[in-house]
Amino acid sequence: MRIAIIGNSGSGKSTLARQLGGVHALPVLDLDTVVWEHGRVAILRSPADAAADVRAFCDRHDHWVIEGCYGNLTRVVLERSPVLLFLEPGVDVCLANARNRPWEPHKYASKKEQDERLELLLAWVEEYYARTDSLSLADHQALFDGYQGNKLLLAQQPDRCFIEAQPLRWFGDEAVGLGPRFEACSISAKSWTHAAHLTVGLWHIDRYGREEALARLRMGIRRLNESHGSVNSATAGYHETITAAYVELLAQFLERRAQGESLGNTVERLLGGPLAARNVLLAFYSRERLMSVDARAAWVEPDLAPLDLSAGADMTSTV
Repeated sequence: MRIAIIGNSGSGKSTLARQLGGVHALPVLDLDTVVWEHGRVAILRSPADAAADVRAFCDRHDHWVIEGCYGNLTRVVLERSPVLLFLEPGVDVCLANARNRPWEPHKYASKKEQDERLELLLAWVEEYYARTDSLSLADHQALFDGYQGNKLLLAQQPDRCFIEAQPLRWFGDEAVGLGPRFEACSISAKSWTHAAHLTVGLWHIDRYGREEALARLRMGIRRLNESHGSVNSATAGYHETITAAYVELLAQFLERRAQGESLGNTVERLLGGPLAARNVLLAFYSRERLMSVDARAAWVEPDLAPLDLSAGADMTSTV
């Protein structure tokens, strides 16, 4: 996964980069750290040195998130063909975020020093819409419009579902690597999201078939939970009915795959469709039945509709 994020100061670039990096185990580079002299406020490094550091970071890591407001440096990043995210929530949001910004120790020696420069920052944020340099809306829009790779304009901070699932859709061929990582028990608790569960389940069914996939998932989920310090009990941890129900639905989804479609493309379709909704099983089960102690311990039949994708169960309301 390679993701570049650009936008105004206060647009939410750093927050989004940290969230994406945390969930998907990606190193994060804040371009401020290569543009300014370390420990010296408002002292610029040479553009050549900054660009060299960006390229060196990309060389050291196959996968990453890089964020900043520097159009020229982002163009260096785009040489590596990442997904480009352009955050533009509007000046009012950016100003509010700037006022509420926590201390950034990589930029300022103290919170007091940072606060003393707040008025300068707020003026800088407002000037984004009038400037014409490489740190302006005009330049960022031109950069975004001219980029031929995968890109997305975001007018608001993405939600949890976007952060967890969208990168797996963009990089479906890489996402299937979660299967071997699951078998090796090397997926972190933060990365063990709903989207990761679905991707791992699809990989198992494609590789082993329904019955063996369920047996491996049953054992593997318990083991992974324990590696994260979680308890598998009558009220927490592994859930037999949820796992078995998803295996059945995912198997049906795979059966409808077009001939020759890669598993990566199948993952992309899965995570972009109604089967990826968090509460999709409530189209088949009442909440009381699904979340019962009995259903966690052993298979329980659905009480609302059969587990049949072709039967037309209404899954849209669960998104």
